[in-house]
Amino acid sequence: MSKRDYYDVLGVSKTASQDDIKKAFRKLAMQYHPDRNKASDAEQKFKEINEAYEVLKDEQKRKTYDHYGHEGLNQQGFHGSNPFDFFNEMFGNTGGSGGVKFSFGGDDDEGNLGDIFGNIFGGGSRRRTQKRSNNRQQYDLNVEANLTISFLDSVNGAKRSITIKTKQECPNCHGTGTDTPNDVKTCPKCHGTGVITSRRRTILGIMEQQEYCPDCQGTGKIVSKICHVCNGKKYLDKTEVIDIDLDPGISNGDTLEVRNKGNSIGSTRGNLYLHIYVQPSRIFKRNANTLYANVVVDPIIAITGGIIKIPTPQGIKEIELKSNTANGEQITISNMGIKNVKRKMFRSTDGDLVLTIVYAKPKHYSKDELQKLRSINNDINPEVDRFNKIVEKELS
Repeated sequence: MSKRDYYDVLGVSKTASQDDIKKAFRKLAMQYHPDRNKASDAEQKFKEINEAYEVLKDEQKRKTYDHYGHEGLNQQGFHGSNPFDFFNEMFGNTGGSGGVKFSFGGDDDEGNLGDIFGNIFGGGSRRRTQKRSNNRQQYDLNVEANLTISFLDSVNGAKRSITIKTKQECPNCHGTGTDTPNDVKTCPKCHGTGVITSRRRTILGIMEQQEYCPDCQGTGKIVSKICHVCNGKKYLDKTEVIDIDLDPGISNGDTLEVRNKGNSIGSTRGNLYLHIYVQPSRIFKRNANTLYANVVVDPIIAITGGIIKIPTPQGIKEIELKSNTANGEQITISNMGIKNVKRKMFRSTDGDLVLTIVYAKPKHYSKDELQKLRSINNDINPEVDRFNKIVEKELS
């Protein structure tokens, strides 16, 4: 089943501000929360609302979705997160840094949202917070970059070498940020839990607020001596030159996946996603796999016929132009457009090259040349004669 448009899910326009998106999410999340809404489809709608908010609240994900839709997000490995995280973000006073639990029935914890989320999504808010804070990953595995290419490279394909900057897990501390295990102590403020918990009464009931511990930043650990190689960052920056093969026919706006050329954590390395930008051509226009171009010819050659030069993606070629070729007439050269490299298995042909004949302004002729032209132009042109008769009939 196809997914609904995320903007429709939240009931906002594509130009909505982040404040509008947040307000819409807050309203719908409370409306369809499974503990408050007993409809059979409430849980599914709640998940859908949270997934839409996860994308639209993130500027990079939102940009990818606006350009490439659900498929673009799938290619980047997006599968949605635990909906409880975003409910926390709305109703916690730290903007999503901790967990929130409500009790609608009284001061005890029966019926609180943390338990409900634990039952539905596999884990309460406290366990979820600790899992996130103890994860050594500090960055996304996948890397995005832009690549600008010429129009001819997009048509014919090309090999390019590009320089990218990636992150690799520090080989000295293996992503811990410390030289030795003895340099890490249990945080005395949160006692290793990574969170500080407080309770207060609200109009919705008793709210338990879980915030990431400010002393250890939610890790549950205090580092006494940082790694001397990465200076506690847990990773090293790496500059790398990689070779890229561009298939013929790649289009402006395409995203090229280069596997195992992204950031690395341990033995796992992400992918590089190259967003392709094709520079426009001054000669060719592209429509699907068909190329279009104008060919400027001398009108005398067009009338008498002869050899003319034409532009093609593979360079300048010569063809025989038949006599009496009209201004604006099109000539189609088969299989000289965009190659169907990706669809050869279906035996589809390559695109065509369509040329439009454009008469050039006549050159400056000498008196003798003009006399010769007049001598061969004594006969009345039938098309001119037909037009003159129509004019005489209407105006007489």
